[in-house]
Amino acid sequence: MRKRMLLAGLAAALGLCLSGCIFDPVDKLYALPALPQEYKDLQATIDATMSKLGAEYATINYGSNTSTIQLLDMDGDGRQETAAVFLRVVASAEEKPMRVCLFRQGSDQIYRQSAILEGAGTSINSVAYEDLTGDGSRELIVSWQLSTGVHSLSAYSFGVSGANELMSATYNEGYMTVDLDEDGSQELIVFQRDITGEGYNVAEYYDYQGGVMVLSSTGTLSDGLKDVVRSEAGRLSDGRLGVYVTLEIETGWLTDVLTLETGGLVNVTRDPESGVSATTCWSGTEASTTDINGDGVPEIPRPQRLASVGEESAAAQYLIYWQQFDSTGAGATSLITYHAFTDGWYLTLPNGWNAGNIAVARDDSSSSRGERAVSFYYRPDQEEEEEPKKFLTIYYLTGSNRTARSKLPGRTVLASDSSAIYCASLDTRVWDCGLDEGELAQRFKLITAAWSNR
Repeated sequence: MRKRMLLAGLAAALGLCLSGCIFDPVDKLYALPALPQEYKDLQATIDATMSKLGAEYATINYGSNTSTIQLLDMDGDGRQETAAVFLRVVASAEEKPMRVCLFRQGSDQIYRQSAILEGAGTSINSVAYEDLTGDGSRELIVSWQLSTGVHSLSAYSFGVSGANELMSATYNEGYMTVDLDEDGSQELIVFQRDITGEGYNVAEYYDYQGGVMVLSSTGTLSDGLKDVVRSEAGRLSDGRLGVYVTLEIETGWLTDVLTLETGGLVNVTRDPESGVSATTCWSGTEASTTDINGDGVPEIPRPQRLASVGEESAAAQYLIYWQQFDSTGAGATSLITYHAFTDGWYLTLPNGWNAGNIAVARDDSSSSRGERAVSFYYRPDQEEEEEPKKFLTIYYLTGSNRTARSKLPGRTVLASDSSAIYCASLDTRVWDCGLDEGELAQRFKLITAAWSNR
């Protein structure tokens, strides 16, 4: 028997308002609250539509809009006047089995069918709602799953006469919406990986012109693309708006920086001779492009390996030089950090620290007792034969006795969360590193999950 998904969902949202002394029978106590008639009528209309089409509810694979029934305010007036229902026709011979059924609420509060959109494939990959036309109302963007790694992207506007398809394109590496020309409406950028080996990886820029979304320009992505990991809009260092496209390549990762010029979409970091954005390549670290200092301009990591103290087999350690880029493709370092991804923290380094005079050692020998440590050593620039001297250790403490261990002599607490305490021991007699305990705590940060490119 088909589940009444809308009714159940709306009832759950209302909740059970139980307070005071209630002595009703158990079956009455746990009964779902009554729903407005308009939603009952909508569910009946949806059921009738599904029966007529021979359809079942469809799966939406990704994104923030994954419900099979979505109540929407498309025109921004504060009223959810539209219901979008995502279905799949069961008949195996159906050429376009996917359906998006739109129901619009009239002045009498009744939802009536306004449009049925058809799509090919096996499921719906994602759904988004954005103002593409600049009229203040949102349009529907649907990614249809055609096969593994292959999708069809469609955008639709709605009027009194029903739905109007604004564009349709096949893609294999994702898409994004962005107001790159800053005119108040969103554009679409579609990422395409060259699967023939005879062309280029490209970013296709679709803009609203003459009542449709037009492919107005194409920007070239770096060669060797295996996967588009992430794309995001952000300011460049000279104030221009850009798009940061992080790619997985054979040797690691890189970020292409795109912006809109008079001639169209341009990749300002790609070297035409090498075919890649060589200045934005990195490997050996889990760091990824992010606005790490919170100034509105994303930084791209540039790791430099550190000397290790202790076991030669120890995992490589890096300082990360975070670079900002302008609309000419020129980069400049805005921040240097050490990231301890294993322990979930990073440290912003003061001036004077660099990969030439700093060495690092990890000590995981006490992990079973809930203690791991990273120690920093000073290496004199002009006296390379001199033994590195330890001046700072940062501890990651877990377990029931972590509070007691954080109070051992010489240790200062930097931060804590529900599962761990982070503390440090600092010895400025070894080297005047530019830190005291107060500034050390300010420069110490916990890593957020969004920074990982995995």
